[in-house]
Order: sequence, then C-alpha cells, then structure tokens
Amino acid sequence: MRKKALVVKVKPSKNRIIESIIVLISEADRLKKSASQYDLVKSVFLADRRHLNEYGRPITFDHYVAMAHGPVPSTTYDILKGDPKRHNYPWSRNKAEQSIFNYSNHTRDYDCNVLSPSDVEFLEEAFITVKSLGFSQIRKLTHEDPAYVDAWEEDSTRSAFDISYAMLFDVPNPEKARDIAFASENI
Repeated sequence: MRKKALVVKVKPSKNRIIESIIVLISEADRLKKSASQYDLVKSVFLADRRHLNEYGRPITFDHYVAMAHGPVPSTTYDILKGDPKRHNYPWSRNKAEQSIFNYSNHTRDYDCNVLSPSDVEFLEEAFITVKSLGFSQIRKLTHEDPAYVDAWEEDSTRSAFDISYAMLFDVPNPEKARDIAFASENI
C-alpha cells in the first residue's frame, strides 16, 4: 500500500453548501442550461479548489472523496440526493435518466450574508467551465487533479477514498490543511 497525504477532518458548512447550490442552479437557469448532480458537484469542486488557492479558504468547507468519476464534495452530494420537498430545500429536482437528476427552479436568491462576492463569482465561473467542457473533459480534468490521484485506489473494493485538503493546494501544504480544518470548526 502506498503512502498517501495526510487527511484532516474538515467540518462542512451546510449553510454555505446550500447557498452554493442555489448560486449554481440560478446560473444554470440564467444560461438556460440543465444542472445535473454531476454538473453541480464538479462545479463545487472546481470553485472550492480555486478559491482555496486564491484566497486561502474553500467556499463550502466540504469533505472531498475520490470516487469513480472523480472528486466529489460528499455533503453537497448527500444534499443533492435528498428530496428537496422533504428537506425544504429551495429548488426542484427532476429525474433526467436512470439515476441522474436535474435541478432547477430555485425559489429564492442566495444569501449574500453567507457567500462573498468571490464565492459567487468562482461558483458561476466553475459552472460555465463544467458546462463548456462537458462530461468526458471534466472527468479527465478532475481525474488528473493531484488530490484525486493521491486518494484514488484502483484495486480496492471501496467506492470512495478521503481526499487530503493538503493536496488541494497548488503546492501541497499539510500545515495550511490543518488551518482549514480549524477554520471549518469556527465559521
């Protein structure tokens, strides 16, 4: 078994995640594009990673795992799998095909007291990137991400592996990852 980067426990911010999903669905509606689970989780990953590297903190503080189709923000994914009506989420979910859902009809705007202008900007830009590149190119891009490469194990029976926040930095940094874990407990 190979040595992997240190994984620190980060406490996801459910409020920031929900507001991020609203931003992404709003952007999809504005662009008249569909917003699938895949589009949303990949957008959150790209936006979180970019924001982490440019401003020193992620947007959502989500816990990332490496799965077959790339890195996944696990709390975001769990929220998207939940029934919006049952959980009182401010969006609609419609089955597109097999187990794929599309999200639309946000019932309120995002809370600007929760997300910063840079959070919103990076989320919107990430969504445009995901929709522009499409499934296969985004899959290739995220599979080549060093954090994913470090975490993924091809020969395992498990379906998900913890991703190290240290590896999400352009230059891997365990100390900054510990700072993110501390900050996640205090936001």
